[in-house]
Amino acid sequence: MNTKLSHPFFKISLLSLAVAATAQAQDQALEEIVVTGYKASLKTAMDTKRDSNGVVDAISSEDIGKFPDTNLAESLQRITGVSIDRSGGEGRQITVRGLGPQFNTVLLNGRQMPNANASRGFNFDTIAAEMVSGVEVYKTSTATTQSGGIGATVNVQTAKPLDLGHKVAGSVKGLNETNLNDITPSVSGLFSTTLNDNFGILAAVSYQERDYRTDSVEVRRWDWRSRRPATLGSYLELPDGNGGTVNTDFYPTQTAVKRQEFSRERLNGSLVLQYKPVDNLSITVDTQYSDLQQEGMEYESAAWYGYGNNETYAIDSNGTIIHRTVTDAGLDFFVNNPVTQEVGISSGIEVDWDISDTSNLLFAYSHSTAEAQPDHQANISRSDLQASPLSFTFDVKGDVASHYYDNSQISLANARIWQYDGYSDPRKDEIDQARVDYTFSDDRFSVKTGLMFTDQTKTIEQYMAKAGTVLQGKYNLVGTDPSTSIYRTLADATNAGYSVKYMNHAILGRLAYFDFDPLAFDSWTSYAQQDPGATPAQQDADNSTLVRQDNWSEINEKTMAFYVEGTTFFDLWDRELTIVGGLRYEDTSVDSTSLEQNLQSLTPPAVPGEAYTLNFSGSTAYTDGDGYDIFLPNIALKYNLADDLVVRLAASRTITRPELNDMKSSRTLGEIREGQSGIGSAGNPDLKPFTSDNLDLSAEWYINDFDYVSIGAFWKSIDNFVVTEAMPESVSPQIGDAVIYEMRRPRNLDTKKVSGIEIGGQHIFGDTGFGVIANATFVFADPEYDYFTPLGEVPKADAVVGVSDSANLVGFYENGPFQIRIAYNWRDSFIRGFQYFYSSTSNEPVVVEDYAQIDISMSYDLTDNVSIFLEGINVTEEGSRLHGRESNHMFYSGEGVGRYALGVRASF
Repeated sequence: MNTKLSHPFFKISLLSLAVAATAQAQDQALEEIVVTGYKASLKTAMDTKRDSNGVVDAISSEDIGKFPDTNLAESLQRITGVSIDRSGGEGRQITVRGLGPQFNTVLLNGRQMPNANASRGFNFDTIAAEMVSGVEVYKTSTATTQSGGIGATVNVQTAKPLDLGHKVAGSVKGLNETNLNDITPSVSGLFSTTLNDNFGILAAVSYQERDYRTDSVEVRRWDWRSRRPATLGSYLELPDGNGGTVNTDFYPTQTAVKRQEFSRERLNGSLVLQYKPVDNLSITVDTQYSDLQQEGMEYESAAWYGYGNNETYAIDSNGTIIHRTVTDAGLDFFVNNPVTQEVGISSGIEVDWDISDTSNLLFAYSHSTAEAQPDHQANISRSDLQASPLSFTFDVKGDVASHYYDNSQISLANARIWQYDGYSDPRKDEIDQARVDYTFSDDRFSVKTGLMFTDQTKTIEQYMAKAGTVLQGKYNLVGTDPSTSIYRTLADATNAGYSVKYMNHAILGRLAYFDFDPLAFDSWTSYAQQDPGATPAQQDADNSTLVRQDNWSEINEKTMAFYVEGTTFFDLWDRELTIVGGLRYEDTSVDSTSLEQNLQSLTPPAVPGEAYTLNFSGSTAYTDGDGYDIFLPNIALKYNLADDLVVRLAASRTITRPELNDMKSSRTLGEIREGQSGIGSAGNPDLKPFTSDNLDLSAEWYINDFDYVSIGAFWKSIDNFVVTEAMPESVSPQIGDAVIYEMRRPRNLDTKKVSGIEIGGQHIFGDTGFGVIANATFVFADPEYDYFTPLGEVPKADAVVGVSDSANLVGFYENGPFQIRIAYNWRDSFIRGFQYFYSSTSNEPVVVEDYAQIDISMSYDLTDNVSIFLEGINVTEEGSRLHGRESNHMFYSGEGVGRYALGVRASF
C-alpha cells in the first residue's frame, strides 16, 4: 500500500492509544457512571423531533463512540425519506425525499463541509461513525439555516469536553467480508477532561482498515439505432453472416467483465478545546481531520463490437440484440492499479456570549478544505494486452448481458500489446465561512438576526500519460521475430511477470485472464524506442509519466447572506401555538476560469467514415462569471392540538446552487466522423440556482416517552431545474471550415414538481425489552421519463433523477446486558441519469433496480463499562443491477457481499 498509514508503528500506536486509555480509566475512581442504551438514544431523537419548530429527524449516539451503525450514511438511511448510494458495498452519499446528494447541504457542527468530488454531493464514508455524537436532518428550512438544501440540511454533531466532563472511551474490532478470508482492524479512542471546571480538552481518533472485493459485469453503452437524431447520421443495416441484413434498435457497443480488489484505510481525528472564562462566555476551538485512502487491483476483459460480415444475430421483440457471434477479433485484458485519496481538514472557532438574560451574541469562523489526489498520484495506471485472434459471443442470459469466451484460447502466445491509460484528476474544495448572530428572547418572543459570508473555491486539474495508441497491435508479446515481438519465448514472458491465471467470478464462473504489471507499458515503449525498424512515432513514444493537461478549471463562489427570524408563542383555544417567520437575503457572485484547447485543424481520415484527427495548438484561458441575489422567506406553525398531538404547517423558499463543475467556462471537443456531428461538452457560468417553493403538512402523535406515530406530506415546485442536453453548435478551427458539434451543455430550463407522503413511528412493547421502528416514504415527480418516445425522436432528459419510494423496518430487543437489532432497508427502482459510461446524446435512462438490505447488530455488556459486540451489514448478500429502457438492457450487475465486525467497546 502506497501510504504512510500502512506503517506498522502507526497502526500499533493507534491501537495502543485506545488500550492505554481504557487501562488508565480503570485506575480512576469515578463518582458516577451513567449507562445509556438504545432506548435512551431513541428517546433523545424523538424529543428532538417533537421539540423542533419544523420537520426534523435525528439520530443520537447510544454512548460516546457507539453510533447505531458502522457507517454514517447507513445510519442516515434509517430516517424517513432518506436513501443512500453505495460504493464498494458501503454507504457514501444520501438522497432525501427523492432529491440527490447535490440537493442536500451537509454541515459539521453548523458549518458547511467541503467535498473532494467534482459535484457538491458530500461523501459520508470519509467520517467515522465513532466520531459522531448525533445527526439532525432538517427537512424544512428556516431563515437562519444554511442555504443550499432543497432536499434537506444535515448537521453532523461532535462532542464537546465541557458537556462530557471526564470521559474515556474506546473500541477495537475486526472486520471481514464474506467473499474474503482476511480480517482487518478498526480501532477508536476518545479522551475528554476538564481543568478547573472551565477549560476542557477532547481528543479522539479512529482508524480503520478494510479489504473488499467485487465481481461485476457491464454493458457500457447500448446504442439506440433507429432513434438517434438525424444530425448524428444514420447507420447501415447490420450484415448477417447468412448473407442477409438485420435491422435492430438496441445493440451493445462494449461489454466488460471485472474483478476489483481493494484495500482501504480511513483515519479520522478530532481535537476540541473549550474555555469558559466567565459563566456567560464560552469559546470553542476545534479541528476535524479525515484521510481516506484506497489502493487496489482491477482485472478486466473488454469486448468492442464492430460491424463484421462474419457475424450472426438473434433479436428479441423489443428490437434488442440478445445474441451475436464475433470471430477473428480481439478481446482486451486490462490490469489496473487504482489509487485514490481524499483528505479533509476543518478548523473553526465559536464565541458564544450571553450578554444578558435576554440577549446572546455568537461569532463563528471556519476554514475547511477537502482534496482528492493531493499528491497528484495516479488514479488509474492501466495496461492492456489483447488476445487475438479470438472468437467469442455476446449473450443475454437471464439478468446478465455479457461476452463469453473459451478459456483455452487465452494464451500468452496470442497476446498483443495494446495500450496504456494513466491519469490523475486532483480536486480541491476550499471554504471560508464567517457568521455573526444576535438573539433576543423573552418568555413569549424571540428574534434572531445575523450575517453569514461564505467563500468557496473548487479547483479541478487533470494529469495524463502521453502513451497509448501509438503501439496498439503493432507488437506481439511473444514471437520469434525480434522486429515484431517483445519476448522470444513463453518462458521469457513468464519470467518477466506475465501469466495466465483463473478466477472464480461470482457472476460468470471460472474465467481465464492475463495477469501482469499495470505499468508494463514502460517496458513496451522502451522496446519500441530501441527497435531500429520502428516508425518515428513509435520511437518517440513516451512512457507512463503523468503530464499536467491544459484543461484545469477554477470556480469561485462568494455569498453574503443577511437573515432575520422571529419566533412567538401564544395560546389558541388553551393550546400553545408557535409561529416562526423569517427572511433570508443572499447575494452570490461566481467567477469561472478554465482552459480550452485551441482547435487548429482537422485531418480527414484515411478510411471514409472514420474519425477525424483533431489537431490542437495550445490552450486559452477563459474567465467568465455571473451573479444573482435572492430572497428566501419562510413561515412555520406548530400547534399542540392535544397534550400528545402536534400538527405542523411550513412554507418556505429554498435554493440549491448549480454544480460547480457545471459552471466551468470552457468546452471539450470529442470525436467527430465524416458526415456526422461531433459530440462535445461544455459548462455554463450563467447557471442560476435551483429555486424551490415548499409546503409541508404533518401530524405527530406522541403516545408516551418512547412511542409515536407520524404522517406528513410535502410538495416542492422547483424552478430553474438544470438539464444537460445536446444542442448543435458551430465550431470553427483556425484552419479549415467550421464543423457542427452536438454540445452537451447544462441549461436552466424546466420546472419540476416533487411531492410525497412520509409515515413513521416506533413502539416499545412494555417491559419485555422488545421494540419496533418503521417508516415509509412515497415520492412522486413530474415530469416522469417518457418510455414511449416515437421512433426517430429523442426523449427528453428532463425527468427528476433519484426519485424512489423507500421503507425501513427495525426490530430490537434490549433487556439487561443483552441487545440485538435487525434492520431491513428497502429502496424502489429509480432513474440515476441519462448516460452510463460513455457520453451519449440519445438520452437513454440508467435505471437502478430496487434494492433491499438486512443489517444486524448485537452486544453483551460484560460489565457496566465494557461490552462485546457483533455487527453484520447486508447479511443476505444482496447484489445490485442497473438497466436501460428495457429490463434486458443490462448496464451493470454486481455481486452482493456481506460485511461483519466483532469487537469490544469500553466507556468510563
